[in-house]
Amino acid sequence: MSAAYFIGASMHTVLGRGFPASIEAVRRAPSSPQRTLAEFAQQQHSVPYRLLSDDHPVDVERRLYRVLETVVEDALQAAGLTSVERAGVGLFMGSSSADISVAEARYRRELKEHTDAVALAGSSSLGNLAAWLCRKFDFRGPDFSFNTACTASANALVYADAMVRSGRLRHALVVGVELFNVITAMGFHGLQLLASGNMKPFDRTRDGLVLGEGCSALVLGPEPRGFGTFRLRGAGNICDTHSVSAAHPDGSTIAAVMGAALQSASLAAEQIATIKVHGTASLLNDEAEVAGMKRVFATLPPLCALKPFIGHTLGACGLNELLLFCAAAQEGFLIGTPGICASDSDLGVTLNQQACPLEPGNYMLNFFGFGGNNTSLIVSGDKV
Repeated sequence: MSAAYFIGASMHTVLGRGFPASIEAVRRAPSSPQRTLAEFAQQQHSVPYRLLSDDHPVDVERRLYRVLETVVEDALQAAGLTSVERAGVGLFMGSSSADISVAEARYRRELKEHTDAVALAGSSSLGNLAAWLCRKFDFRGPDFSFNTACTASANALVYADAMVRSGRLRHALVVGVELFNVITAMGFHGLQLLASGNMKPFDRTRDGLVLGEGCSALVLGPEPRGFGTFRLRGAGNICDTHSVSAAHPDGSTIAAVMGAALQSASLAAEQIATIKVHGTASLLNDEAEVAGMKRVFATLPPLCALKPFIGHTLGACGLNELLLFCAAAQEGFLIGTPGICASDSDLGVTLNQQACPLEPGNYMLNFFGFGGNNTSLIVSGDKV
């Protein structure tokens, strides 16, 4: 089987649109999150949320499509695909909320027009966004939509990679998107999982997560081009039935999925240069993640957390965090989180504190989702 290289990419998060702004931002300490009003049942609730820079939630019925179109077009241009190559692209979409924000905005508008409006009465489907992108860009290859909580776009990448490596597709486009919507915001608010300040994974003072918006796109192809020589070397995916919202606290299933990724990549644990942790900063999930890592690694490599910078972008976090990590690695540094888990926490681990040199090698990126879907990716690459 041939390789599938990362040949073109783009992203838009709270850090900015594109990679230069994002790289500049992660060389500094994470900023404090802003708060956003979520209106529900004629009440307004203030929740911490990292919204997209340069595109605030106005004209919400069209905002999602505008963001998607821009990010996807940027990735396709970066990959240098011809019109013929674009037509043969296979699309792999990962999201938790899909187009729920559009349905909510439509309902609010219709409610102002007539009082008998019905909430979410239109077609809100996981396949809507993929179908819209295929029409917009004239993609004629297969399209797939993934909704596996926080692992959605990571799983989309795994399947896209397999299709390109097997020769079934020459090029694949992976897209992850998550935009603000009231259902998601109030769901996490109701579960009392939102932090009072910033996210502090593994820290003694961790108290929950901060939600974030993000959209990213990655083109895979059989030959390396401008985005370095990064490729997915291996991956593992396991479903943990211990709980709907948390992994098994002993770390056994998390260890199993990391072990599966290592086996898939034909690597030993000591060949991993660093781990990008999932790091939700919730008590139980952080405990399970650390327990799992300690089962696999006799000595933990440097640990890097990205959610303190961009928030938890849910179904899009797999691709958002992968691309942010690879962009920094291409610049030759590992992202640090100054002041967050700076010394041994109650879990006995620390996070990388300052941007420090990162040599080309094998990197593990972990994603553990609600519903027990756990995915571990191993990425290898060099700078160009």
